[in-house]
Amino acid sequence: MIVAEFMKKKVLIVDDEAAFADSVAEILKIKNYDVIVAANAEASFEALASETPNIVLLDVNLPDKNGFEVLRIIKASRDFRRIPVVLITGDIAVHVDRAFSEGADDCIFKPVDMDKLVYTINRLLK
Repeated sequence: MIVAEFMKKKVLIVDDEAAFADSVAEILKIKNYDVIVAANAEASFEALASETPNIVLLDVNLPDKNGFEVLRIIKASRDFRRIPVVLITGDIAVHVDRAFSEGADDCIFKPVDMDKLVYTINRLLK
């Protein structure tokens, strides 16, 4: 199964809520994704540079930077701008229009419907 291992897509989950990140990671591993978890913006930049994920699931509320700031940095980067980014937030005041205008490829609200999340990841990685 070396070929199957080689073809696994990497998902970077950036969220400071460990329980949420861990539960999403477990579901994605069952769905045959490699998963990297970062608890803050700084760790997400390190993971982007070292792991080169295929997609980023990015919480809007992080302890060290706002998710929109992280999104802007990713989308401004020559190396990372083509990586799809899905904003995830529990804040219903987040404007979906803003998410898309700043470069998000999708926006999902907490509590997350895991089937919808997996569908979104699959759709963006095709």
